Amino acid sequence: MNVCLIYSGYLRTWEQCRDNHAAMLHPAAAYVVDYNENTPFEDEPFREDIWGYNANKAGENEAWNTMNMWRAMWRAWERTPPGFDVYARMRYDIVFDGPIDFTGFDYPPNKVYIPDGNDYRDGVNDQMAFGSYEAMQAYHMVYLDHGEHFAAGKMFHSESYLKYTLEKRGINIVRIPVQNRIVRP
Repeated sequence: MNVCLIYSGYLRTWEQCRDNHAAMLHPAAAYVVDYNENTPFEDEPFREDIWGYNANKAGENEAWNTMNMWRAMWRAWERTPPGFDVYARMRYDIVFDGPIDFTGFDYPPNKVYIPDGNDYRDGVNDQMAFGSYEAMQAYHMVYLDHGEHFAAGKMFHSESYLKYTLEKRGINIVRIPVQNRIVRP
């Protein structure tokens, strides 16, 4: 089985998390996409004064941070080649409490797997997910769909908007009995 890991985010605690990923994710990645704060941006980062998404955001969210996260996820996806058996979206700063054996799942075009937990504001865990090329392409499209969700008056929140995007695109969400947590500096 050929696995493609798609990393996006900040490297802040990557050194603390790297060994956990190597130990918990099986089989090892055949290909890795990296998109982090050291990756040159092809476009200008999100600015609140231009977009104005603070109008209906969740209290704990910062619109600029969420928009930049979605943009980085999408830019990482744009660098991801087709042809692998499974694609996994990863943050650099998470660890898993148990192993994930990618060979134990099926990969139809309409199913995404996520760890249990971290489903805030009636949304879905946006820290790690895996599925087929088609399913993970839909997963990464929250950056393209956010304007539609905002225009519909939905509360601006990362996990909620991800759930709306997956529902819009007909992707079923399957939670697996592994949890992840963010390692903060």
